[in-house]
Amino acid sequence: MLKLKYLFDNRDLVLMLLENWEYDENALEMLDYYRISASAIYPYKNNGETFFLRFAPYDEKLESEIYEEIKFIQFLHKKGLDVLEPILSKSGKYLLNKSTPWGNYLVCAFKRVAGDRLDGFGSDGIEYSDELITGYGKALGKLHKYSSQYEKVTKKTCFEMFNKMEYYINNKINSKKEILSKEIVEIKDYFKIIPQNSSNFGLIHGDFELDNVFITKETKKYSVIDFGSSMYHWYAMDIEITLNSLKEEIPQNDFEKMKALFINGYKEEYPLNENELTLFPIFRRFENMRKYIGLNETLEEKWDNEPLWMIELRDHLNKHIEKLENSFEKQKTST
Repeated sequence: MLKLKYLFDNRDLVLMLLENWEYDENALEMLDYYRISASAIYPYKNNGETFFLRFAPYDEKLESEIYEEIKFIQFLHKKGLDVLEPILSKSGKYLLNKSTPWGNYLVCAFKRVAGDRLDGFGSDGIEYSDELITGYGKALGKLHKYSSQYEKVTKKTCFEMFNKMEYYINNKINSKKEILSKEIVEIKDYFKIIPQNSSNFGLIHGDFELDNVFITKETKKYSVIDFGSSMYHWYAMDIEITLNSLKEEIPQNDFEKMKALFINGYKEEYPLNENELTLFPIFRRFENMRKYIGLNETLEEKWDNEPLWMIELRDHLNKHIEKLENSFEKQKTST
């Protein structure tokens, strides 16, 4: 998530950045359906079709990583995978670094994928059917199959992320340093002994949760969006993140069945060593630490007279941070 100061809807900024793409001026009400989290995302229309403008402050993102994200998406698209499609700007570029009165921003745009988001199921009487969950697993397996064919670039790896974690804890965190440092060392040491090869380690999605996957009901075609969290990791990390998300959406009694359906669907598209499923706990510890650092970065700054929504969001995120700290504490007492 971006720092809190970037979560405001700055419509003048949006319109300034949108001028770099073709758009329908008579459909600007679409901008009201924006979302700001890891980036700001604003829907807009061009010739009646829906697109999304995505941008983030230059000091919040690495230009090289976004460029490589776009390259990976284009590779998957050429392979026939249904993924969001990057759109060229008026200047013929997919990624722009734009100077504005509010600072420099990294900006790109994508065409909306077809279908409905999977997180819209499970409500309004619509169930997560066996077929849907199996297809969900197949979609991730297919993504990993193509990722294993992708030529490695310089995008961040899980090992490089340890450097960021350690730096942040040593320089920005004032409490629980010992517990946090011990947790990182244990995870890092464990990662060093996990077998790694071209078939089980590669560029993962990093956020293959229900809200980032769409399905077209008529064709049963799955489409994937938001590769902003992608990194080089064990493919099983993607499976763990996905199943952890799914567990929060369905009745607890149904989870083991849904887990089996998802994994079986995955294995229809890409091989999976059953031993890698035993790595889920250590992968969850890595993901918890990654989230912990990210949440602390989001809350770094505080201002006088914050609006109510920001106060409530800050309180919500602080509770999540406390929950993560408790998990680190429990890990320490169990080892």
